[in-house]
Amino acid sequence: MEQIIARCGFRCDMCMAYAGNINSYGDQVKVAEAWSNYFGIEISADKVKCPGCLSTAKSEDLPDRECPVRPCVIEKEMNTCADCFDFSCEKLESRLRFADEAIAKFRGKISEEEFHSFIAPYAGRKILQELRDRRVDRVD
Repeated sequence: MEQIIARCGFRCDMCMAYAGNINSYGDQVKVAEAWSNYFGIEISADKVKCPGCLSTAKSEDLPDRECPVRPCVIEKEMNTCADCFDFSCEKLESRLRFADEAIAKFRGKISEEEFHSFIAPYAGRKILQELRDRRVDRVD
């Protein structure tokens, strides 16, 4: 699957909740359990099938209905937070903080497969910084 970068830098293509990666209800259950274990996010398995924030789906149709980043990036008519002059604002920080904490907490303490499947897709800070570093028209 082609790399799909969400507005906040998360990797949809790697996310086990992304609609293109869900093959069965069992997959949805596995994601719901992992999110509970690793992030403390309680979500029913039937809500685990995300079209991605790049889609035209309404916020209420996404697993994270309360995401502060997606509406902000859409309103500013940008692709990702990497394009924003307010990088890295509190909206983005609130989104990335939980992933940073999980990466620090679980790296090397769970299997590589579990880490790759349920934590690595949310390393948005690294992805966004790489996108910013590649921008040639950046004005700081």
